[in-house]
Amino acid sequence: MAVRIEKSFRVPEPIEKVWALLKDPRAVANFVPGAKITEALDDRNFKGAISVKVGPAVTDFKGELHVERVDEQNHEVQLDGKGQDIRGKSSASMKLIGKLNARDDGTEVKTVSEVNVVGILAQFGGRMIYDVSDVMFREFVKRFQERLQHIETEAEPGPSEPVNAAKVVSSALSRSVRRVFGGSDDSGEGF
Repeated sequence: MAVRIEKSFRVPEPIEKVWALLKDPRAVANFVPGAKITEALDDRNFKGAISVKVGPAVTDFKGELHVERVDEQNHEVQLDGKGQDIRGKSSASMKLIGKLNARDDGTEVKTVSEVNVVGILAQFGGRMIYDVSDVMFREFVKRFQERLQHIETEAEPGPSEPVNAAKVVSSALSRSVRRVFGGSDDSGEGF
């Protein structure tokens, strides 16, 4: 199942400060709940992992990330990733393009992701994948903004906790139900 996801957000910091952070895959991995870079093969190829917590069990996914393109002049980066859960029941691939635009009040961050999911994950369907991506994106933005605000201290964030899939799915289901019954689907719910 393939889905295309477009997201954007704004931060009050200048574009060069945001760019320095966005173009570093090791830093960006810290903003994705449960994700980490486990090995840098070179400056463009990385191995990584993400842990997803479902109830008391934790499922681990391992994969590779490749920095396909870094356009310094236009503040644009393209990342290609692929991974598989260690039990072999699901796999996913992703192409992500991140683009920055300077604004009078700071910087706009725009992302376009093309995600292809195979196996058990695909059974959730496209709408659920969109809803889960919304919840994950909000958490990413929150962590990204917190890091930008504290970048002068050079303190690295602590280890990332595993994604609590039950909470993500519950939040996504709540949004879907509200949308079906005419309520707002922007609950502000997170993890």
